[in-house]
Amino acid sequence: MMYQQAPYKITYDTTKYPFRDIVSNMLGLSGENRKLEELHLLKQYELVKRENDQKTDWHKLYYDRFVADFRASYLALVDELKKHFGYNEIIYQQIPTFRVQLANGNIAVGEWHKDKTYNHGISELNFWMPFVDTNEFNTIWMESEEDKGDFKAYTVQYGEILVFNGANLFHGNKQNNSDETRVSVDFRLVDPALFIPSENGSINMQVKFDIGGYFAKL
Repeated sequence: MMYQQAPYKITYDTTKYPFRDIVSNMLGLSGENRKLEELHLLKQYELVKRENDQKTDWHKLYYDRFVADFRASYLALVDELKKHFGYNEIIYQQIPTFRVQLANGNIAVGEWHKDKTYNHGISELNFWMPFVDTNEFNTIWMESEEDKGDFKAYTVQYGEILVFNGANLFHGNKQNNSDETRVSVDFRLVDPALFIPSENGSINMQVKFDIGGYFAKL
């Protein structure tokens, strides 16, 4: 079953879906500057806030190159996840949200939150996919049940995806006091039988939470 109350992890084949290499190429990394974990050595930013947590140079590169470099592999993964969970059709977020949590004290998301605070539907399920091996300082923190408040770090390795109900579970990140930057994407899948279109839209993408807008069907 795709829907479970507590967060859980699934795996994918990184040889079939080499997202780390794809993203490294999108960000223009090569040679000695190849490591995503060392992105902070190329450029630092002040502590990000909600208003600017999608506005680094790396975010621009990702979104500019998404269609050409990332989308085909992403759609193949979504199709595999659809089959894995036993669906004939699935509703998916068209463009995964890109995140960078720089080392030495920064964060990736400007505030702790539940996604329904930002108009997301409660039937959406979040898939959080890092392209590095995370540690307790640069990963996502979350409660295990809504309003339980038992926050802990969910460390995820490259090749794993954390699945959770972000609409209802309070989550965020702490300042990254390690020396490794975290680079990741997150996206949402929805059972078509549970999907409720909304006129409300994404605060980042400025598109409606409907098929043909924020979402598409596969």
